[in-house]
Amino acid sequence: MTPDELVLPPAAGGRFTVELRLRTESHARRAAGIGAPVAFALAGLSGMAYAAAFPPLSWSIAAWVALAPLLVACAGLSPLRAAMAGMCWTVTTAAGVAWFLPGMLSHYFGLATVPSWLASVAIVGGLHGVCVSGYAAWVAWLAQRRAANPVLLAGGWLVCEFARAHGVSGSPWALAAYSQLSRTPLIQIADLAGPYGIGMLVAAVNAGTAAMLVPALRGRRPLLAATTIAAALAGVLVYGQWRLGQTFGDGPAVGIAVVQGGATPAGQTQRSARLARYVALTTGGAVAATRLIVWPEYAVEAYLQEASSTRDTVLRMAHEARADLILGGPHYTWSASGTRYHNSVYLVRDGRLAARYDKHRLVPFAEDDRLEWLLGDKPTSYTPGRGTFLLPATDLRVGTVLCVEAMFPDLVRQAVRQGAEVLVNLSNDAWFGRPEPARHQLEIAALRAVENRRYLVRAAATGFSAVIDPHGITLAQSEFDAHQVLNSTVRASRARTPYQRFGDAFAWVVIAGVAAATLRSVLDRTDGQTNRRSS
Repeated sequence: MTPDELVLPPAAGGRFTVELRLRTESHARRAAGIGAPVAFALAGLSGMAYAAAFPPLSWSIAAWVALAPLLVACAGLSPLRAAMAGMCWTVTTAAGVAWFLPGMLSHYFGLATVPSWLASVAIVGGLHGVCVSGYAAWVAWLAQRRAANPVLLAGGWLVCEFARAHGVSGSPWALAAYSQLSRTPLIQIADLAGPYGIGMLVAAVNAGTAAMLVPALRGRRPLLAATTIAAALAGVLVYGQWRLGQTFGDGPAVGIAVVQGGATPAGQTQRSARLARYVALTTGGAVAATRLIVWPEYAVEAYLQEASSTRDTVLRMAHEARADLILGGPHYTWSASGTRYHNSVYLVRDGRLAARYDKHRLVPFAEDDRLEWLLGDKPTSYTPGRGTFLLPATDLRVGTVLCVEAMFPDLVRQAVRQGAEVLVNLSNDAWFGRPEPARHQLEIAALRAVENRRYLVRAAATGFSAVIDPHGITLAQSEFDAHQVLNSTVRASRARTPYQRFGDAFAWVVIAGVAAATLRSVLDRTDGQTNRRSS
């Protein structure tokens, strides 16, 4: 008799057999060879290791082993306790990659210390913890049924990352792929599978490592699973080397100057001084071959549609520089329901305002009016834009995204599908208050260049500003919180990638496969119980 079944003797009045399932938490722990305290310690260790793959440490190799302790822990817990271990993992990870969040919320919204920490806990738990806890419970459930295998567990991690990136507010912060930007051959697969394909590969290596330690995670064909993971990793690296040998610039080199002149100051006198600094940096730092000048988000706070000294200064500077100028600033429109304000990007060409882009995806709570009753007074609430992403500069068709919009591959794909030849991301990362999250923002944006095989120009008020080529290689990068001009060149690209055409098709196929495998496990268990009852 196995621990899974208990056969009771026949009862008076007839013969019958009762099978009682004894897959208890203690049995699962014995199968994994660990106890509950050790399992939770492993989950915390796993979160710490995963955080080490991101700034400030940026130990990219850590991501390839960081998830293994979490998987081992889940194999030794019931689904409920595994969900708790998943939340433990989330908290420890957040301590390493989002420690700045309470201070940022306090600075931006003027919240006191306690409300800032409560809001941070809600954000971490609601946007990240729920997804990771669900994944951890699912792993434990599979392990109890001996239905887990490394490839399936890797697919489940893709589902987890996809879910939190596409949730109510969407939070793609610290996806596994964004820890691997330094591994240039590896990230080339992004033009096929986006960030989720890279994350699944990282998770597969972790799952294979965990399976070597815990038999319940190996599956029925462990050799096949190990061979599949090794072949996938080798194939990705070969593909990456092949892609690195290709060029994606179709047009002539276009000189650009990225100007990083500091964050938005509070007083009018300081704003005038900052505008003068931007002008001085541009006229003194841009080289003669410059054809496109890029200033960051909210480089000016005056409404350029209105006559003002700021408008006159900007138009005159661009005209004298004999170059197009792209810069961020506010805009408003009239409507029957009142004035609508937009966070916008302007194109100044031939000494006039030639085009404008209004930000499509607003920062939740910070730029929209949700929870305004709770947060109290804050900067103006904006209305999402609905127009094109394109700005028709003289030499390039520029696809523009503002600030956190670069975190969402779908928005950048829209810009490219509309005809963007170069990507420009304007941002003001001063609200982070620290270089580590600003660097992570740059790493996230850089992968958009690979997915779409476009040069990406990022202008951030306090850094990090950069120019990224279509392989994800940094051509120029500023120092953090420095007043600096980056001079570089970009080329128009009209390359078509599978990711442009089909988006997250790879992710949806994996999601369907994971759902089918999970359903099969449910049905197999149900059929087995039915057959035993009828015997």
